[in-house]
Amino acid sequence: MRRFIRVDLPPEPIINDKCVRKRLKQSLCDSCSKVCPVDAITFSLLNVEIDNERCFQCGNCLFTCPVDAIENISPHERSFQDNLLVINHDEPLASIEELLVWHRQYQIRGMKIAEPLVDKWLPILAQLNLQLKTLQEPIWQLVLVEPEPVDSGRRFMLFRQKLDEKPLNKGHVKTGLNARKQLYPQDSWFHIQLDKESCILCSACAKVCDEGAITIEDNRFIIDEKRCTGCMNCQVVCFPKSIKVVEQIAKNSTPTHYHYYDAQCDKCRLAFFAWEPNATLCPICTQHQKQGWL
Repeated sequence: MRRFIRVDLPPEPIINDKCVRKRLKQSLCDSCSKVCPVDAITFSLLNVEIDNERCFQCGNCLFTCPVDAIENISPHERSFQDNLLVINHDEPLASIEELLVWHRQYQIRGMKIAEPLVDKWLPILAQLNLQLKTLQEPIWQLVLVEPEPVDSGRRFMLFRQKLDEKPLNKGHVKTGLNARKQLYPQDSWFHIQLDKESCILCSACAKVCDEGAITIEDNRFIIDEKRCTGCMNCQVVCFPKSIKVVEQIAKNSTPTHYHYYDAQCDKCRLAFFAWEPNATLCPICTQHQKQGWL
């Protein structure tokens, strides 16, 4: 009687509960879906799912998730030699976010590409160099090579590695925007815009920011964009819509400091924070006054 061999399939990719989409009802984060080439990621109320039948594990989403919430997907193993990535077969395209990590983690400074594949990789390389130029980093070079001849000889296949003068290295890079943040500690990738005219200093943005990019204490409102990973939680919880997060690269980013003052409302007698030292009405009473209730 024929016996059946049991094959254990790899676990399906999932997005765990660290995902900001699962934590905030109005979350705007769509970093993973924007870089998915096959639209395998879908959003619903307080939930995110990966379609395992569509996903081919390119790993692009791993490098854009602000909270490292993606599981059971491994970054693609790539070949490199000296300071060049070696692309000699039709492998998944790397995202710019991944290549920026290769730039710092392995000090990669270019690509060696087999000629038939250059059209596929050239747009990515061009976009990467634009970002490297903004960061005042060395741009990547492009080295074209002829495709390797296919040799089906068994002896050659067995001893090919020994015959190679410089065998290729294999590896992958760290994933997540926090990893990139650690490799570029002085640079920022997002700009946090604050509208002081509408901000009521409720501190909701600081409380929801897991990275500490916004702090409100000791009469100082501090925005440190180097810490921001673009989750946009602060933008979601700000009900006066005083904060906006946009993608913007900056070299040697420095924290922005705003000063605020302790005040007491003349109407309701409650203490509050104000942008001006002579404020006499709290935000609630100010709104009531505008509506004619006071």
